[in-house]
Order: sequence, then C-alpha cells, then structure tokens
Amino acid sequence: MTEAKVKKVKPDIRAITRLVPPSGNLVQGQSELPIDPRLAEEAAAIIAASQNHYGGSEGDSNLRKAVAEKIKKYNGIEVDPAATPFELMITNGGTGALIGIAQAYLRGRSALVFEPYYPYHRRILEEFGAKNETFELNADLTFEKDALYARCKELADRTEFPLKAIIVCSPANPTGKVLSQTELEAIADVAKELDLLVISDEVYEHYVVGEHPHTPIASLPDMRDRTITVNSFSKSWNISGWRLGYAFGKGDLIAPINNAANVIYVCPATPLQAALSRVLMADDDYYTKLRDKFDAKRRTFSEGLGDLGFEIYRSGSAFYIWARIPKEYNDAISFNEMLMRDAGVGMTPGSAFADSDLWDAHVRICIAREDHILDGAMEKLRATLS
Repeated sequence: MTEAKVKKVKPDIRAITRLVPPSGNLVQGQSELPIDPRLAEEAAAIIAASQNHYGGSEGDSNLRKAVAEKIKKYNGIEVDPAATPFELMITNGGTGALIGIAQAYLRGRSALVFEPYYPYHRRILEEFGAKNETFELNADLTFEKDALYARCKELADRTEFPLKAIIVCSPANPTGKVLSQTELEAIADVAKELDLLVISDEVYEHYVVGEHPHTPIASLPDMRDRTITVNSFSKSWNISGWRLGYAFGKGDLIAPINNAANVIYVCPATPLQAALSRVLMADDDYYTKLRDKFDAKRRTFSEGLGDLGFEIYRSGSAFYIWARIPKEYNDAISFNEMLMRDAGVGMTPGSAFADSDLWDAHVRICIAREDHILDGAMEKLRATLS
C-alpha cells in the first residue's frame, strides 16, 4: 500500500507581508514608490469637479485612445479604440482582465502556466470553474519546444477540462524572465498547431534591461487573432490601489470579456481613468526613466546579495530579483523565517510559485521600494548573514 502524497503547503504572500515591518518588506509584488505628482493633481481636480459617476464597462474613451497610442508606440501594434466590437478595454487592474477572460473562455476548460508561476494566474482559474495545468521549466528556466507540444497535446485531447489556452507572462512574475524570440515563436507554433488561445500577461514590459527586448507575442505572425494581451498601470505608475489595467485583442475575443466585466464590476473607477488619460503619454521619456531607475536598484541590490552568498538569476528585467539563497541553506521558508525574526526583513520563498520541490531554495525579492528602504534592508541582511 503506497502512502498518499502529502499536499505541499505554500507560503502565503500576503500573510508574510503582514509579519514584516515596512522597512524590511521585500515581499509583496507592488510598487511602493510615490505617485507621479501630475497624476495626483489631475485626480484631485477631477474628483473635486464631481466627475465620479458610472462609466462604460469598456472604459473611459480618452484613456482608451491614450492606451492605443501607447500600444502603437511601445508594442508596434495598431489597435482601433473606436472599433466595434471593442478591440481594447480598460479593466479593474490586470486581475480584472484575467477574471473576465476566465469567465468568458475558461469555465470547464484548462489553461497552461509555466512553473514557477504567478499564483493569481492559478487562483483565478480555480475560482471561475477552470483548471490550471503547469509546465515546469528547466533549472535554468528554459524549455524544449517538443516537450511543451507533448504536454499541450495531451491536455488538449482529454475529455474533461480540455486545454483551451496557454498563459504567457514575460517578463515573468516571479522570476523576471524575459522570453526570447525563439521561445515566443515556439509557444506561438504550439498554440497555432493545437488551435489554442494565448493569454499574454505583459505587466512588467517596461522593466526590461537585458539582451532580450520585450516582444509582444501578439506581434508574431498569425498570432494577433488568437492572443489576448493583459496589462496594468499598477506597477509602472505606482497606483496598485487604483485598480486600472487593460486588455486588447481581436474584437470578437474582447467582446465576451467586456460582457463579463460589466456583470462583475460594472466599470473601472471613472475619475481615476480620466486622470490617467491626461498624463499617460504626456512624457516621452517616462518609461525610459522608469527602466533606468529600476535597473540601478537591481544592480546595487544584486551586488549586495551576491556578496552575502546569494546566486542571482540574470532575468533580463528589473522589478524582481530571483535568487538561490546562500549555499549553506536549502529551505527558503525556514531561511525567510530566520530573516524576519533576526533582521526584520522578508522575502517570498520560491515554493509559493511552484508545485515541485525544484525552487524550494529560491526567493523572489521585490525591489520596487524607495532607495533608503533597500539600503536599510541590505544593512540588516549584512548584519544577520555576514
């Protein structure tokens, strides 16, 4: 008689966050940098003018125009904000878009995520009657196209919860990995061969600093018609509490998502959308300055971690650091508990993002913090680990 496999207990990211003082919180994946003053001024003025009522479920027309301009400039993709059915909609954060996709397309179906995965990609599916399936990346966070095809074919052919979509996240949460052109083309080929949707989460596109540029998978040949791209302003504009994001794709793909959004949350916050529409494309250098600021944080903090024995994964992006903890430790959960107790600094254990044991000695570190917070956290780590 074989023993039943014990279900792996995953670290709770939000619970860990509550146990760490703000001065040592490198846990939760949100930017804690200050809001852009121009954006704050616009929001205050619009709210004071009583522009605080319902809007369309598809989002503010001016913001959709600004987002279409952004997509054209940074992604090289033409989106018509006036098209019917809508090719672009504003959502309640990237999460709102993912919920709409799950409701519209994935009930009774499954979607594939690459492991290590973003936990909400999985949780949203499970909450909306879908099933999550994982495809484990190799130890160097790469994959073989043939293996991906075989896994997807197996899932697509089954009767219960057949595979409907592949979820792509590049740059990835938690690892920061930027998928190469070759990797994206491999995913695209599998999706076309098996007639799958691709859900592309591109929230971290403006933090790319490595050799591989950010390439939207929708821009690849024959992928526009089967790709739904999800993005968010939460990270890049330091407004995670505003809950503003967007989704775009072929009109007949977006329309069912908009129908779901209308029922689930009616509309995104109208005054906040109006404020963002006024500043989103006002500064040509905004995203360049954002990237350079985070690259400096990444370089400085990575160097300090390296001196303490961490092995840093060179992800190609700069919102998160993915690292193997010092060699004398093998369990990131107990290692993190020690850091919280002795240093007042917390990270996220790698097992929060995986079903396998492969990443148990890894951590995700969020560096979207003020420099003085990062400097103070590093001093505490040195005092504890040196």
